[in-house]
Amino acid sequence: MSTEATTRSLTRPHDAQQKYGSHVWQYNAGLAIAGAGVMLLMGFFVVSAVLAGWVSDQDPSQLGRILAYDSWLFPFATASVALIKVGIALILWGIVQRLWIRVESLKESLPVLIQRGGGSPA
Repeated sequence: MSTEATTRSLTRPHDAQQKYGSHVWQYNAGLAIAGAGVMLLMGFFVVSAVLAGWVSDQDPSQLGRILAYDSWLFPFATASVALIKVGIALILWGIVQRLWIRVESLKESLPVLIQRGGGSPA
């Protein structure tokens, strides 16, 4: 019984006939998630700035209210930064998988090319 637990998305692609462009979804999903995170972060920034201006226009001594609004918005802004990082990670993981596919194809084709060129494979 094996105690090794891996998921297919975290390991090298094992299928030699795997299509080269099958990981395009990671680029699209990564861009969409990162874009959503940027839009949320911009939205929270605008809401925070508008609330700060609104509160300071009413009564400049209400700094506590501005800080209260910002403390409510901070977890959401942090989550949007995490979304941006997840999107970047998905894009980078797609790049790593494409590199692995290229390395696997070189492993298969390079010995044949060396033999055809008159050299001996190592």
